[in-house]
Amino acid sequence: MGIFDKLFGKKSIPNTTKQNPPPDPPQDTKELMGEDRFWKLIETSKVNSQGNYEKQQNELAKELNKLDAIDILKFDNRFCTFRGNAYKWELWGAAYIMNGGCSDDCFSDFRGWLIGQGKEAYYNAMSNPETLSILNHDMDNVDWEGLSYVPMICYEQKTGNQMPKGIQENIEITGEEWEEEGDDLKNKYPKLWSRWGFE
Repeated sequence: MGIFDKLFGKKSIPNTTKQNPPPDPPQDTKELMGEDRFWKLIETSKVNSQGNYEKQQNELAKELNKLDAIDILKFDNRFCTFRGNAYKWELWGAAYIMNGGCSDDCFSDFRGWLIGQGKEAYYNAMSNPETLSILNHDMDNVDWEGLSYVPMICYEQKTGNQMPKGIQENIEITGEEWEEEGDDLKNKYPKLWSRWGFE
């Protein structure tokens, strides 16, 4: 289920703060949450959801709602940093195979999903996208959209205000560009292609 359903009423991310607490004042920072703390929150959400990506979004919201607003923003800054670092042609090629095509927006959602898979999966894929072939992912039943929006929703619940921009995420893609036509992706990523290729 997409984030628009969450925002506009079909489904809402749970607010687990105490009933009617005074809102946190809106705050802004470019500071990043410590990496160990960040990955612990991601891992907790993944374990508690038993690998269900939609449930993981709710589990992450539960964890973030325990934090002060400033720490939610620090979490988002770290999330955006990791997502920006993953703006690589090599990972886009992997997402293209796994999804049977992948737009820029789709690739942004993919990178959020990848972060949600945890520290080991993220760094493995950053160094070798073929490692994604071992992950439990069913494109017919799993939508990549969602996790990236959780900090924003939690911050707004916490403060009653829109979340500040925080850091500027990297928007310059790196790596070696691939060709959509022909066998370029098939040859680059044989393991991914054998599992998700669309011939």
